[in-house]
Parts: sequence; structure tokens; C-alpha cells
Amino acid sequence: MADGGWIVVIGVSVVNLCTRSIEPSFGLLFGDLLKEMGVETTGAAIIMSTLDALINFSGLFVGPIIRAFSYRKVSLLGSALSGLGLILTYPASTMAHLLITYSIINGLGVGLTSSSTFVALNNYFVKRRGQAVGFSLAGTAFGMMLMPQAVKLLLDLYSFRGTILILGAFALNGIVGSSLLQPAKWHFVPQSKTEEELGYHQEMETIKETEDEDAELAEGQTLITNKVTSDLAIKTLDELSKPGGLARKSTFPRNFSTMSFMGNRKRKNSIDSASSVSRLDFTGSSIHLQFDSKEIDEPMYGSARQLRRNMSYPGVQLSPQHKIIQVHPTPVKKKPKKTAWQKIVVFMDFDLLKDPIYLNLVFGLSIFYVAEQNFKMVTPFFFKDIGYDKSDVALFLSVQALTDILARLILPPICDRLLISKRTLFMTGIFVLGICRSVLAEQTEWTMIMIWLFVCGFFRGAALINFTITISEYSSLEKLPAAFGLHMVGKGLFVVVFGPLLGQIRDKTGSFPICLHSQTFLIMLCCLAWTIEYAVRYFRTRSAESDTDTTTT
Repeated sequence: MADGGWIVVIGVSVVNLCTRSIEPSFGLLFGDLLKEMGVETTGAAIIMSTLDALINFSGLFVGPIIRAFSYRKVSLLGSALSGLGLILTYPASTMAHLLITYSIINGLGVGLTSSSTFVALNNYFVKRRGQAVGFSLAGTAFGMMLMPQAVKLLLDLYSFRGTILILGAFALNGIVGSSLLQPAKWHFVPQSKTEEELGYHQEMETIKETEDEDAELAEGQTLITNKVTSDLAIKTLDELSKPGGLARKSTFPRNFSTMSFMGNRKRKNSIDSASSVSRLDFTGSSIHLQFDSKEIDEPMYGSARQLRRNMSYPGVQLSPQHKIIQVHPTPVKKKPKKTAWQKIVVFMDFDLLKDPIYLNLVFGLSIFYVAEQNFKMVTPFFFKDIGYDKSDVALFLSVQALTDILARLILPPICDRLLISKRTLFMTGIFVLGICRSVLAEQTEWTMIMIWLFVCGFFRGAALINFTITISEYSSLEKLPAAFGLHMVGKGLFVVVFGPLLGQIRDKTGSFPICLHSQTFLIMLCCLAWTIEYAVRYFRTRSAESDTDTTTT
């Protein structure tokens, strides 16, 4: 299982490298084309916001699709769509063309691969989930380090149209990585059970005859026989106690301590050894089973034997007097039919939206995601605005990605050993990251920019290794595809609302530093919302503990 799990990590890393590493180089790749179209920062924000919206809105149906097919097939489809979207962007000359090919087709493909690869990792890893996610995301960070240099080189050689064709062909290599995402059940090793575990029974339980034993019983040996079609012949225990009245092989399921039968591994031997005990339990008592013949028709006679199996007579307190147990058929209550909306809620797991903690979790992750995506889009324009050329911009992005990779490789083993939730670690990381980015926004010197990009990259990696794990940490494995999918939808909604707003802030103010500070403000909103939740939960826990202490006293 371990070997198969790390192969899946390699596959996920390849998929991320091929489909997501181009995103930070958007401004570098599309900058000249957007300038020719006469589109300002707002146009770039619309393209990126639409891309993110498709990536995340795919989560609305990716959960049911993964359940219906498999995460491997969904990842294969996503990788193919991502490469196709980039290739079709080749002749783009209008905003509409870019939105359809790059934002919609490519975005849908990236969304499918993101969800399916995340579910694949969580099916393989539990204890080392942080390391697995960190190593798999290292593929993305490695691509982010190399891609700016590669994009600059390709643009110099082939211009935009040749570059986008090459990048589209590169994205199709994600199909190779997707093929490595084998279903986890292929690698399950069945646990061997000892003889004691196989023969274990509960201390008190009903042991029933098997179908083979039931077939061996003669009809005259059963407690209830069918003499005529409308009457039931009733045998009292007085009659059964006579020779031949009750066969050695018991017809009653019995409640008794199974600990005394641990040495007997054969069911028949266990039942035979307790048959005399069963008769002694009824000494001095007589019992009749009387059925209401008006409510029982012919098929009921055939079920009398089944009824005999499910009645546990030693649990009935009997007196020496004559007692009658009347058994009447219980009407089966029909379950009310679910409405179409209720079926949709169950199928899509919309009941998660009733959980306030989950909603607050999605809010924080979504608001941070908007700030992160906008930062990746704006920074190339910011560096150009303060006088740096494409070579410097490519170097800046590569340095940031380098420290990002270091954080993803170094920190996951440490974080997995800390007795701190991944959500708390993520919140700490983004808090420091927001402050560092605001400091970076005020720098203009080459050396200081390099230093703060180095720091920002490290804390970005420290935060993102725990970004998706906060969802898997909160959700069960069965609910994980739906929880992650709805979380992606939340991110998409926030990107649609706040993405263009951040672009408008830049265009209205004419200042990139103010735009970067507004991103830090969104990050701090996430920290504030989660801190309030932590405080409320803490005081509720203290209040509940004090009430418990008072009650105990």
C-alpha cells in the first residue's frame, strides 16, 4: 500500500506540474496580447476570474462524477481538457476567444484534475497526509520556478502563438500522471484473522441454525406444523418433553454464554451441546403460540419457521401457569417518498451547508484564495510598473517559487508531528504572509525585492501545504468529494465577486501597492473570522465544563 501511495504522489505531482504551473506566468505570457487588445488590468482580472470560477464551479458536480466513475477517469478527462483549451487559444485575438478557450475549457479541465487528485491522495494517506500533499504540490511549485524562464525563452523564439501551442502540448502530459492514479482498493491487503478472532462471539447472543440444518429437520419436528390449511397444530412443552416430542437437534435459537463454546469451532457441535440446556430452561412451564387465523393466510405458514428462528424464549419470564403468546402481524409502515429536491440534497450532500463551522471554513479559504490568485496575476505588472524588464520579472517569480518548493519539502514532516490542527497552522502562515506582502509592496530596490520575495515564497508554501488539508481534516472520507467540491464552488463565487473588484481598485487608484494592500486586507478577514469561531467554541466548551462540574457537585 505504501509503494502504491507514493506512486500516486508522483502522478499527482506530474498532473499539477503540467496543468497549473502556467498560472503565475499569466501576466508574462498574455501581457503583450492584452496590450494589443487595449485591455487594462481589469480585463486581465476578468480572464483570471473566469478561469478561477470554472476551476471552482466544477466542484459542484465533481463529487457525484467521482462517485459515479473514479478519480482516475476524472483526472484523465481534466488533463485532456486543459491541454485542449491551451491549444485552442492559439488563434485568439479577442477577449471572448480567450474567455472561451483559456478560461472556460482550460479552467474546467484544471478543476476536474484538482478535485480528483486531491481525493486520490486522501484515499491513500491518513497519517502522512501532510507530507503527501506537500510533496505532490511541489510539482506545482517546481513548475512555477521553471515556467517563467521557459515562457520568456519561448516568447523570444516563437512569440505568443507558438508559445501557447507548446504549453498546450506540455499540459497534455498530465494524462500520463493521471494514469498513475490507480484506485486505492487495488492495493488493499486483506488482514489475516486468527482462529480466535474468527470464532469470537459476543458474551450473550442468539445463535441460529443454518439453512442446511433447517433443511435436515423433519416437518414433524418443528414447533409449528401445518395439519390443515386453516388450522395450526400447537404443541405444548408437556408434549414436547415426551420421548420423540422434541428431537435432539433443537429448533429454538437460544441465548446463552458463548464463552463456554470457544473450543468448539463447528456450529452444529455448539448447537447440539446446548440443546439439553434449552429444554431445562422451560421446566415447569408450558407455552402455546396462537395465531389469529383471520389475519394469516397461506403464505404465513411458510414463515412460521422464520418466526421460530427469531424468538428468543429464555428471555421470556414464564410462570407455572398456562400462558399464551399471541403474535399478530405488524403492519409495515411505508416510508414517505422523497421529493425531487430532497433527492438532490442527498445526492449532492448539500446538508453540509447546514454546518456553520464548515461554512466559516469555506469562507476563510475562499477569501484567501481570491487574494492569492490576484497576487499571482498582479505582481508581473507591478514589477514592470516600477521599471523592471521581462528578465527581471522572470527571475523574481522563479526565486519566489524556489523558496515555495523548499517550504513544501521541509515543513510537511514537521507539521505532521505537531499536535496542532492544520487549520491553525494555515491561519498562522497566511497571517505572516499577508504582512510580508504588504512590506514587499513598498519596495523598489532590486535587493530588497529579492529578500522579501524569498520570505514571501517560503510562507506561501508553508500556508498552501495545509490549504486543502483543512477540508480533509474536518470531513469524513465519504463526505470528502462533496465537501471539497462545495468548497471549490465557494471559492468560485468569491473570485467572481472580489476578483474584478481588486482589479477596479488598481485601475481607479492607479497604484499597485494599494492593490497589494487590499489583498492583505482579505487575508486578515480570514484570520479574523476563524479567530472569532475559535473564541466562541472555547467559551462554549468552558461553559459546558463548568455546568458539568456544578452538576457533579
